[in-house]
Amino acid sequence: MATIRGTTPTVTFNLPFNVSTIQNLEVYFAQNDELLVTKGYNDCVLSGTTLSVTLKQKDTLQFDDEEKLEMQVRFRFTDGSVDATKKIKGKVEDLLADTVLGSERSPADTEVE
Repeated sequence: MATIRGTTPTVTFNLPFNVSTIQNLEVYFAQNDELLVTKGYNDCVLSGTTLSVTLKQKDTLQFDDEEKLEMQVRFRFTDGSVDATKKIKGKVEDLLADTVLGSERSPADTEVE
């Protein structure tokens, strides 16, 4: 999986159990053993055996395109037990602009030299 910096990708985890057994969870995104982004239960969409989480532009702008991205999910189940997925590694692609793209349209530069 490749994540482009400054975008809003949806990351999907296919789990070996039904998500109805999850009481709480956290999704971690790290590089170089540094935790950069944490998403919680309310940030996720859970259905069947699938968990999806959408990152924000400001989240992915924190990622370094020269380093591997590590992702992991930790769960607390309704029976009180806690478990986690193995770390999943992904690639980060660079973006030419390190800015958040707002909802306001900006005029195109139409000047010709």
